[in-house]
Amino acid sequence: MKVTALVQVLGKVQKPWKDSEGNEKISYSANIMQDNGTIIDTLRLTKEQFESMEPNKPYILYAEYGTGKNGGYLRIAGIQPAK
Repeated sequence: MKVTALVQVLGKVQKPWKDSEGNEKISYSANIMQDNGTIIDTLRLTKEQFESMEPNKPYILYAEYGTGKNGGYLRIAGIQPAK
């Protein structure tokens, strides 16, 4: 299912982690909210998406909703600043 949503970015997080071969990598994510402060999700982002976003600003989110072995998830197709 395709999803379009107006969200506000609360904060961004860069977190180092190691893959199964011991190589260090960085994951990028952002906490988003809707409805006057209700946190609705943490988005996993590409480095480019992460760098293009600013905390406390609204964005239009384009995604596909899917269900995996751990439940529902959003696959981010695009993000743009709300006008």
